[in-house]
Amino acid sequence: MAVPVQPKTRRRLAALFSVPLAFSLVFFFVNQASEHRETRLLEVQRLAGCVTQLRAHARDSESGERGFFLTGDPRFLEPLQVANDSLSEWQRQIRSYAAERPEYRADSERLIRLVNQRFAEAWDGVGRKRSGAFTPETLIAHLNHEQDTMDQVRILSRDLLKRLSKEEFAILDSQQRYARGSFVFFFIGSLLMIGVIIWLYYALLRYLAERDIANAKLRSVNTDLEGRIEERTRDLMQTNEELQQFAYLASHDLQEPLRTVTSFSQLLAVRYQGRLDAEADEFIGYIVNSSRRMTELINGILALVRLRKAPLPTERVSFEKLLEQAEVSLQAAIRESGAEIEHGTLPALMVDPVQLSQVLQNLISNAIKYRRDEPPRIRIAARREGREWVFSVADNAQGFDPQFAERIFGLFQRLHSREVDGTGMGLAIARKIIERHGGRIWAESVPGVGSTFYFSLPIALEESKAETSELAGSFISKI
Repeated sequence: MAVPVQPKTRRRLAALFSVPLAFSLVFFFVNQASEHRETRLLEVQRLAGCVTQLRAHARDSESGERGFFLTGDPRFLEPLQVANDSLSEWQRQIRSYAAERPEYRADSERLIRLVNQRFAEAWDGVGRKRSGAFTPETLIAHLNHEQDTMDQVRILSRDLLKRLSKEEFAILDSQQRYARGSFVFFFIGSLLMIGVIIWLYYALLRYLAERDIANAKLRSVNTDLEGRIEERTRDLMQTNEELQQFAYLASHDLQEPLRTVTSFSQLLAVRYQGRLDAEADEFIGYIVNSSRRMTELINGILALVRLRKAPLPTERVSFEKLLEQAEVSLQAAIRESGAEIEHGTLPALMVDPVQLSQVLQNLISNAIKYRRDEPPRIRIAARREGREWVFSVADNAQGFDPQFAERIFGLFQRLHSREVDGTGMGLAIARKIIERHGGRIWAESVPGVGSTFYFSLPIALEESKAETSELAGSFISKI
């Protein structure tokens, strides 16, 4: 069963978990922002590096071409060739870095075109120099045109680098502000966390102190309650013993005057039958029947009293043998009614043979007593279900309304008219016997079709003598 949590405890737990959770979320978002700024800074720096490298390649093309023009030595073309070989890779990189930055994309493409143009002019000049196609006038015009291209490269690259440098400084300044803010936040947060931990510590100490006080009070109340329960139990046991003695003595003392009334009423019925008028004979019959019924009631009360005092058995008994004993006791009623009794395989359990034989006898007797016009058909069976043996006694008698299935097991409860003999104690006694053995009893019925009475017994009654003795002791303590 779930233990209820006090509102104060819930608030403490909420505070304990909410503060670290809040710090974790803030730290996550701060970390994400920092990573984003670092990514931007890296993109800016790489883009600036590509711009610088393209400008350097343009310079290499210029210096290589000018050296070749002045000396005619092909070795001066090596820087131009090296720069030309790596030009495409640097162009790919600057396009890649500028792809996510639309504000630099157009200028980057323009720079790439100018650098390509500068390399094309350099190779064109080298080719014309080798072929001797230059005149002083055309050479000067060529060099002026190359100078214009190179100036555009320098201006554009300088502008790009200036913008990239400005953005880099802005990112670095933002990182510095975030670093200071993060330091202040975590410093304040750490103080707050320490405060929450201290508060929770003292709250826990208060809770433990209150719990100890509550436990001490509870132990005191439990001790007082146990004392009251023991006193009440002693009073109840004493009262129960006195009631049992009273019931036994009252029933026993009532039998003597009842026997006298019964004997003399029977003598009146024998000696004066027909000698008095019909009304007197009827009155004498009432006295005889009432005396006999009173005797049966007293015997039933005595049987109930004896049930509580009788020890439970420690020997295994076959239910087939118990059924035979019940049939012997009821042989006159069975023969008179023409009843047929069938049974399947019945187990052997450690039960009181007298009491369980009485249970079977009561159930069979009821099936015969409340029969219909046709001969009784009684079927007794047993099956094992889980940790129980379930017995059934089915008949084709009159049956009863299912709504009274529980009532019929009460003392002095009868559903049929007084024309059928009975005290209303048989099923009550059967229930006491079954419950003493750790089982239960119930009934199902269809009026006009028949009834089935069930009773269960624990499979522990199949165990050894010592184990059954322990079980019997527990049953007696419950009773």
